[in-house]
Amino acid sequence: MIQMKAPCLLLAPILLLPDGSVRAGTEVQLSPLQVEGDQDEAAGDPVGASIPAYQRFALPRSVAAVQTLERADIEALRPRDVSDLIEGSLGMSIGRQGARVHNFSYNRGDKVSIILDGVYLTQTEAQRVLGDLPVEMIDSVRFLRDSSVITISPLMDFGSANAGSPNQGFILIETRKSGPGKDGGELKTSYASYDTRKTLGFLGDSWLDGRLTLGGGYQRSESNGKPKWNMAYAADTWLANAGWKDEQLIASASFFLNKASREIQRAEGTYTGSTRYPVSGPTPDGVLDKNIWKYAPMDTRVIAVNLARPWNDHHTTALTYGWTEAKGTRYAYTTTTDKSTVAGSDAKDRAMEWNLSHTVATAKNTFKVGAQTVEWYQLSEGSDSPREEKVYGVYTTLEHRITAAWSVDAAFRLDRKRIVKGGDKYLANGSKAELSDDEWTDDATLFSLGSAWQIDPVWRLSARYSFNRTPTPDVITTRNDEKLPAEKRHRYELGLNAHFGRALQLSLTPFYYVLHNAKVSDGSITSDADGNPIIDSSTGEETSITVYKAVDEVIRKGFEVGFQGRLGGAWSYELGWTYYDANDEDGQTGSEVPDNKYNARLGWQRGPWSASLSAVRVDSYLSYGYTVGDFTTVNLNLTRELGHGVSVALFGQNLADERYATNNKGYPATANWGVLRDVGATYGTELRLRF
Repeated sequence: MIQMKAPCLLLAPILLLPDGSVRAGTEVQLSPLQVEGDQDEAAGDPVGASIPAYQRFALPRSVAAVQTLERADIEALRPRDVSDLIEGSLGMSIGRQGARVHNFSYNRGDKVSIILDGVYLTQTEAQRVLGDLPVEMIDSVRFLRDSSVITISPLMDFGSANAGSPNQGFILIETRKSGPGKDGGELKTSYASYDTRKTLGFLGDSWLDGRLTLGGGYQRSESNGKPKWNMAYAADTWLANAGWKDEQLIASASFFLNKASREIQRAEGTYTGSTRYPVSGPTPDGVLDKNIWKYAPMDTRVIAVNLARPWNDHHTTALTYGWTEAKGTRYAYTTTTDKSTVAGSDAKDRAMEWNLSHTVATAKNTFKVGAQTVEWYQLSEGSDSPREEKVYGVYTTLEHRITAAWSVDAAFRLDRKRIVKGGDKYLANGSKAELSDDEWTDDATLFSLGSAWQIDPVWRLSARYSFNRTPTPDVITTRNDEKLPAEKRHRYELGLNAHFGRALQLSLTPFYYVLHNAKVSDGSITSDADGNPIIDSSTGEETSITVYKAVDEVIRKGFEVGFQGRLGGAWSYELGWTYYDANDEDGQTGSEVPDNKYNARLGWQRGPWSASLSAVRVDSYLSYGYTVGDFTTVNLNLTRELGHGVSVALFGQNLADERYATNNKGYPATANWGVLRDVGATYGTELRLRF
């Protein structure tokens, strides 16, 4: 019965197609606070239409769940960090955890993949890098909530104990670039609550009629953080990029470097029971946790090289090379230890990516074939045995435009992972067993079908279906070492977009996912079937581990709806509602997301004055049995242009002073540290000079 839905969804545009030809319309690219195009009679460009077909992020027309924030939008919002930026966007949620992993991103119930300057960041890297990427260094952020776009990243996660498919969506981040229309320089300095200071300088220019571009910038960021919360942070960020474009070669390269020292925010306890856990005692409710960890240094490097060779008007070969590294030294201080006796523990995440593709683009068809390899290395804190894995993937896509208004597309990808150096799997042989090195996993596969129809200049309809099979992760632990089958996932997505002119644009993207053999938590254990205690391989001490099971069927469904437009010449607005429902969310995994999230933005500009007001509402939900969420944040920004490129701004974040939390930190079977609370209302001012 479930399998019958895919053809029905894909045939919807065909069944609605009237007799005769339809005048082709185009779809607006929904972007908050900015409405593309000024004409009222027709929509703007299709999603991704401005991106050349040879690029790996060029999307078929059937993809509807896309949102783009340009640098002007980001500056108007003035988020404190990238997490604030993500939280305020349609369909996205953030769970702030802390420790070396600063935050997690979720979309429609699972992780999203992060792409920085065209380079895929593994999940373990992305969770570090996002916390140290200054929003002032970002040129644009593009949210792809469609989970069936498959040519971008691997189908299998790295080093994961329970994840199935990691690409429930994508966040594409481009750092600041120079080029035609962006040439010039900028100096900016700001001061905000808790002695938070930022100073930025950026300069870029182009030569040879725009064919050659060079740019670079530096930012110093410092903050003392809230007293007693262990939140001090200091970082130096460097950015450099270059580009070349002519008829024979299109090339770009960028280098991002962040050198930081960060204290890890103390959690506030949530535990109200009396049970003592085997490793460490839980933190009582309302008490700041004893851990006052620090990372010094915490360094991040990202190198991205993108090349494209147009052979003629139809054939283009593209190559991407990416190298990323996030490393740091952790000092696990507590309020009861002598800091001079605590030795540092080194950690390192590193990845290298190659992506080669060839695209044939004609008036009716776009065909692409490619191959990707990603190598991953991780050395965790306190461990002397790193993990190394490599994923090899091949993919192909085809989009056919039946008419100017109607298109269909299909894609297929196959991945296989080689475990060069494995991790620890428990219960496989006694209480613990090392995985054998040089193992190959089963194949992971995914295919998708899509169709889009521009009904008229106002209405646009699309439908997508995808199926993927992901083998059970190599380090997953089950009761009695039970072998779990591969996960199979059916995903159905619709898109309805309407452009009624500058005053009103709307989008509706319902989705329905069916997961078979989904891996979910089956509690935790401290000993094997024979009663032998489980030993942590890095410390040699007794520990408790989470075990997993496969659920026959999990249903996830929901929708995202957005309204936006421009009223007169002064006002712009955006309203969004994200609804999500799943029958596997019981608050016991720490990976839950709210059922409802609302976002709203209002922009105003008149003469030298501009202002923006934004709000986010997140419903309550459970995380390890503790209620989090249930908050509303309101942010306000007011800017005045003083002339000669000088402007001054006043801004405030979380003006309602909500002390909210989004994740209950720690595993209840070992230790419950509590939640990371927001510091509440903050205020600041900024002075900027553009030249």
